[in-house]
Amino acid sequence: MSNEQFFNKLAEKWSKDFCNLFNVDPNEKPKFFITVAFPYTNSPFHIGHGRTYVTADIYARYMRMKGHNVLFPLAFQFTGTPILSMSEAIKRGDKDIISEFIDIYGIPREKLEEFTDPLKLAEYFKNEMENTAKKLGLSIDWRREFTTVDKRFEKFIQWQFRKLKDKGYVSQSTEAVGFCPNDNFPVGMHDTKGDIEPEIVKQNVILFENNDYLFPVVTPRPETIFGATALMINPKATYIIVKKDSKKWILTDKAFSKLSYQMNLEKIGEIKLEDLLKIKVINPLTGEKLDIIPNKIVEPDVGTGIVMAVPSHEPLHYLALIESGIKPELKRIIYTSEYEDIPSVEVVSIAGTKTPAELKDYIESLYKIEYYKGYMANDLENLVPDFMKQYIKDEINGKPVKDAREKIIELLKKLGHYDNIYEISNGPIYCRCGTEIVVKMMQNQLFINYDDPNWKSLTLKSLDKIKIIPEDERKDLEKVIFSLNKRACSRSRGLGARLPWDNSQIVDSLSDSTIYTVFYTIAHKLPQDPEKLQDVFWNYVLLGEGDVNKISEELQLDKKILEDIKSEFEYWYPVDSRHSGRDLIRNHLPFYLYNHLAIFGEKYLPRSIIINGFVRVGGKKMSKSFGNVYPLFKAINEFGADPIRLALTVSSEISEDTDFSSYITNSISNQLKRIYDTIMFFSKMEVSNDIKDEDIWFSSILHYKIKEISSLMDNLEFRKAYNIILYEFYELLKEYLEFRKNPNKDILNKFIDSWIKLLSPGAPFISEELWHSRYSTFVSKESFPNASDFQLDKKILMSMEYIRYLIDYINKMESILNKKSEKIIFYVTRPEKIGYIRDVINAVRAHKELPESDYLIRIRNNLQQIPDLIKDLILEYDLDEFNTIVGNVNFLLNKLNVDEIRVYYSDDPEAPDIKGKKGIALPLMPSIVII
Repeated sequence: MSNEQFFNKLAEKWSKDFCNLFNVDPNEKPKFFITVAFPYTNSPFHIGHGRTYVTADIYARYMRMKGHNVLFPLAFQFTGTPILSMSEAIKRGDKDIISEFIDIYGIPREKLEEFTDPLKLAEYFKNEMENTAKKLGLSIDWRREFTTVDKRFEKFIQWQFRKLKDKGYVSQSTEAVGFCPNDNFPVGMHDTKGDIEPEIVKQNVILFENNDYLFPVVTPRPETIFGATALMINPKATYIIVKKDSKKWILTDKAFSKLSYQMNLEKIGEIKLEDLLKIKVINPLTGEKLDIIPNKIVEPDVGTGIVMAVPSHEPLHYLALIESGIKPELKRIIYTSEYEDIPSVEVVSIAGTKTPAELKDYIESLYKIEYYKGYMANDLENLVPDFMKQYIKDEINGKPVKDAREKIIELLKKLGHYDNIYEISNGPIYCRCGTEIVVKMMQNQLFINYDDPNWKSLTLKSLDKIKIIPEDERKDLEKVIFSLNKRACSRSRGLGARLPWDNSQIVDSLSDSTIYTVFYTIAHKLPQDPEKLQDVFWNYVLLGEGDVNKISEELQLDKKILEDIKSEFEYWYPVDSRHSGRDLIRNHLPFYLYNHLAIFGEKYLPRSIIINGFVRVGGKKMSKSFGNVYPLFKAINEFGADPIRLALTVSSEISEDTDFSSYITNSISNQLKRIYDTIMFFSKMEVSNDIKDEDIWFSSILHYKIKEISSLMDNLEFRKAYNIILYEFYELLKEYLEFRKNPNKDILNKFIDSWIKLLSPGAPFISEELWHSRYSTFVSKESFPNASDFQLDKKILMSMEYIRYLIDYINKMESILNKKSEKIIFYVTRPEKIGYIRDVINAVRAHKELPESDYLIRIRNNLQQIPDLIKDLILEYDLDEFNTIVGNVNFLLNKLNVDEIRVYYSDDPEAPDIKGKKGIALPLMPSIVII
C-alpha cells in the first residue's frame, strides 16, 4: 500500500467519527472560541486556504487538549457578484471558466448545466468545501454551519445595518468608487479577478491651453510645471475633442471612455495628429508657449493620454526626448544635497541603464528625495509674469517641495487651470465578468463611513487591547485603518442579504462579514421562522436590552428559549482567536474591528488575531495564468490529509510565505509512516521493570522537550514544535534504545502515549489510529502531555547530554575533515575549572564585561558551541568530564564506531601531547584528536 493510500484510508476511517466529536455546548471549563475567515463558494478550497484552516485547527485541537471548551465553527459566504459572474460566464460558454471547472476542479461537463443557476453553483462548492474540510480533519462543530443567504442571517445583517445607520456610520453620498461598466455596480476585492481591492487615488490635473482647447495633464508632481518643456502625445492613439462644462478638452478616446464615468463629458469629434502637432499650448504659470510632440512613452489609457515633459526631473522624459532626436531643454527647479547635477541625467548615469523597468526603483527614490528633502529654486519668479512674481517669491522660492506643492495647487486653482480626476493606482483590475474596472462618481451610493475620525480613532486604539500574531503585522493594520475611506457597501445584483430600507439593494460581501462570528454562537438554536428574529430579538440576545417577558409575548417565542440563546452567546463571545491570511489585512480585518466597536463597544473585541503568510506553488503565487492553482482536495488525494496538514505547518514560520513542495510533503509522509511503524513495533517489544540512569536520562530529556513544545504551541510556533515532535523525538527514542537494549516499561509506555498526543493536533488521523491500538478513547479528547509527567534528574541529564554533545561534535569534525576516525583522544579540564565557564555564562547573559583574561575570552569566544541545555544545567550542577567519558566509553566506542578512546587531563604532565592539542582544552570544551 502506498503512503497516500495508507493516509487516505486512515482519514476515511476516522473522519466519520470526527463529524460529531467536536460538537460543544457551554460547560464549566474555560471557553475558547476560534474562527477563520469563512470561504467564498465560487471555487473549491485551494492549498492556500488549507494553511489558514490547518493553523486554526491545530490551535483548536491543542487548546482542547489543554483543558478548554473549544468551539471551532465554519460557515460559507454566498454573498456578492463572483458567483453570479461565474454562473453567467458558464451560461455564455466562456471557454476559460469551463476549462477551469473541468480540468482543474474535475467537475463533470454535464454538471455545468446546473451552474447557470448561481445558487446551485454556490451550493455545489459549499458541499465540496465541507467534504474537503472533513477530509482534512478540521475539528468543526457542524451544527452551527450556515450560509449568508439564510433568511435568518439576513435578519441579523439587517439589524446590524439599522444599528450602523442609527449611529451615523452609514450614509448616502456621491463618491469615487471602483465600478464595473458591464455589471453596472461598485466592486470590491471579492468582485475582481485575483481578489484585488481597487485602490483609488485623487490625481492633480493641470490645464494647458491654446485659443481653442484645454489640454488636461495628469501629474503627481505639479511643482515640476516650472520645468515643463513640451506636451507629449502618443502618435498611434486616437485623440478626441470633448465638452466639459463650457470648455473643450483634448483627450484620448480611451481616457474619455474611463473619465466619462466620473465627470460630465460630451464627445464632439476627433482631432487629427497632424493638427495637434501644429498647436502650441501655454504653460499656465510661466506663460511660455510649448510644442506638442509625439512620443511612444505616452500611454493612451493612463490619465488623459497627454504628458507634461519635464526632462530635468523625469528620467524617462529625458531619455524619451533623446531617443526622439530632440535635445532636451534642462531646467533645474528642485535642489537636494543628494543630486549635484541635473537629477534625471544623474539618475540615468548612476543606474547604468536606460531600461524603464530597471530604472523604476531609482525613479521612485528620486521622487521621494525631491519631495521630502527637496527645495524649490530661489529664482523661479524670473519664469512667471509680473503679477505672479511676488506670490512666487513669498510662497514658492526656496520652500520645501512638500509645502510648495500645496501653494502651486492653490495658485493653479485661482487661475482656473486646475482640476482633479480619480485613478485606480493598482490597476488594471478586472471584474470577474472580464470587464476592466473604472472609477465612477456614484450618486447617492450607500457607504460605510470608515473615514469617520472618531470611529477611526477608537479602532486604532482598540488594537492595544488585541494580541496580534505575528506582532509585525500590527503596523500594517494600523496603516490600513488610518488610511481607510468611505466604502460602498451595497450592490444592485447578486446573492445576499437585502438592505433593510431598500429591497433592491444587496449588502456586499465585505460588509455582511464583519460581525458574523456572533452568528456561530447561536445558529443552531435559532427558531426556523425568520420573522421571529425582529430587532427586539437581537437587541435582547446580543445587547441585553429589553424586557424578556414582553419580547417573548411580542415574538411568540418561549421565554426560556430566548434566555437560553442569550446565555449561549454570552458564554462564547468574544472570539478568542481570529485566524486569517495576510491578504485580509487590507479590508476584512479592519472592517471586523470597526463594526465590533460600533455595535458592541470594546467588550466583544477579539482577544487575538492570527495572520499567516501565503502559500506559493512552484515558487509563484497561485494564479490561473501561471497554471499553478492547486485545489486542496487534489493535494489530499495525492499525499493524504496528515502529510498535507504538516507540510503546511512545518515548512515556514506562521508569518512567512511558504512554498508548497511535493518533496517536503513526501518527506513528512515518510517520517509519519516511520513513526507509525516504530510505535506499533515498540508497543510490543520486550521491556524491563528496572530503572537505570539511561531511563532517567530519557525521562529527563522528555521533561525538557515537552516543556519546550508546550511553550512553542502556546505562541503558535508550530513549525518548531512539530520539527521536534516529528524528528527529534524519533532520534531521541533511537538513542535511548542504543543506551538501553531493554527499556523501562513505564517510561517507554509514557513516551509512546505522549508522542501520540503531541502528534494529534497536527496529524489527527494517524494519531487516532495509533491511540486506538492501545486505548478505546479518542486521543483528540485526551489531555496534552505535561512536562511533570516525566521524572527530572538534572545531574543524570547533564552527564548524558554531555556525551551526546561530544558525539555530535565529533561527527561534525569528521564531516569537515572528510575523515572517519579509528581512534579518538580527549583532553579535558579538571572539575575545579567549571567555575570559569559559569562566570562567563553569567556575564554573557547579564551583558556584563569579563575581567581581563585570555582564558575567559577563549571560553566566551567558543561558548556558542555548547548546547543551551548544558549551559543551563552547569549553572546548577558540577560535572566531572573525565569520569563521565570513562563511564560511557563503551557506548562511545559503539556509537562512534572507533577502535580506541583515550582520555587525559589537559594539565597532566605525564599525558602525551598529540598534535599539540593538549593545552587548548577548556571547561566543557575538550580538545579532541581524531586519528
